[in-house]
Amino acid sequence: MVCPLCGRKSEVGLFCSECYLRKNLRIELPGVIELTKCRGCNAFLIKGKWTRGITEEDAVMHAVEAALKTNIKRLDKAGIINIEVEKAQRGYEATVRIIIGESETKKRARVDIRTIACPDCSRLAGGYFEAVLQLRGAVGKSIVEQIVNKVESHKDRFSFVADVKKVRGGYDIYLGSKKSAEKIVKVFRGDAEIKKSFEQVGMDRQSGKTKYRFYYLIRF
Repeated sequence: MVCPLCGRKSEVGLFCSECYLRKNLRIELPGVIELTKCRGCNAFLIKGKWTRGITEEDAVMHAVEAALKTNIKRLDKAGIINIEVEKAQRGYEATVRIIIGESETKKRARVDIRTIACPDCSRLAGGYFEAVLQLRGAVGKSIVEQIVNKVESHKDRFSFVADVKKVRGGYDIYLGSKKSAEKIVKVFRGDAEIKKSFEQVGMDRQSGKTKYRFYYLIRF
């Protein structure tokens, strides 16, 4: 069977792949695309998730790909769609080329970058803490300093000390990460009495999961 439009071998129904695409392909690209960037950690909001460790240009490419709507999938794999981005005075200019045989169609869009604070950076700025180490008994300042230095050496993004309070019978150390608290507790296990408790403190808007705060009583 041959394609009724060009005489080549039929590949998709009655048509060859090239004529099929010319006849059926529909592509939509908004004139303006908005990309959200965190002003604190330079993460980008891509497909609903905050992504770190990529360049701004790569993030722009992802934003254009996400905004591009076609009625036929996997065109980029076939080399039919090519996306180019270029830095402009305001944001970026994106050009999408649709190449079918010897014909080429272009669609253009402006990519504006909006800066906000991501949820993680908002937590950091707002004194967020996920765990509390409750040190009781024979606790000196040297132990507190040891814990603070240990926490700050951890590579976890939330390995920070939000606050240290001297309370009756010892100290409370407020930590940004449960993971950091667990590492500290492991150090003192066997040398101190340790009790763990937790409470529900709300819902994470982004993931929809319940948020908890953890308390570790360490009695020397």
